Amino acid sequence: MTKIYLIRHGETVWNREGRLQGHLDSPLTLNGIRQAEAYGRKLAGISSGETLSLHASPLGRTRQTAAIICEIAGLPYAEIRFDARLKEITLGEHDGYPGWELLDRDFPELAAKRKADPWNFQHPGGESTEMVRRRVRPFLEELRQQGGTHLIVAHGVLNKVMRGVHLGLSEEECFALDRPQDGFYVLEDGRETFIRSVG
Repeated sequence: MTKIYLIRHGETVWNREGRLQGHLDSPLTLNGIRQAEAYGRKLAGISSGETLSLHASPLGRTRQTAAIICEIAGLPYAEIRFDARLKEITLGEHDGYPGWELLDRDFPELAAKRKADPWNFQHPGGESTEMVRRRVRPFLEELRQQGGTHLIVAHGVLNKVMRGVHLGLSEEECFALDRPQDGFYVLEDGRETFIRSVG
């Protein structure tokens, strides 16, 4: 049996501004810090008695979120396995761009290609969603082979793709998934359950 607590990092400055982060970083806002604290409190309450294997993206916003969760929940930050396969999708040359609307306006040909085949589209130097799925699948398979209970702190698109693989969703269904920062998902037995931690 394998159980996964799948958490997205708290709100960042660029999240609030609508800027596209990718592999670039911005710090958590005060709201994002409070979200991370709420994740930690909720996790501590529902995972009592469980031994958690800890995993996170190595990007700054996930490290910051994971550190707060660990402090609140009493988990050993030093034992987190930072895995590059958990990084957010990158838009390559367009990481850090100030929003989709402006990006599509400035690069209309790329926008048309992305809308025609969003799953396989790559920005210059970036990744497609399919490429993200290819790096997520073996990671999930490793966890399934290990069994046990795992905490993962990662990103909006990455988490959607991971949930899509876990649930066996189509590309369209995967794109339609949400990217919450007011709670997290528990993945188990081919199902998912949303745990609200804020509000």
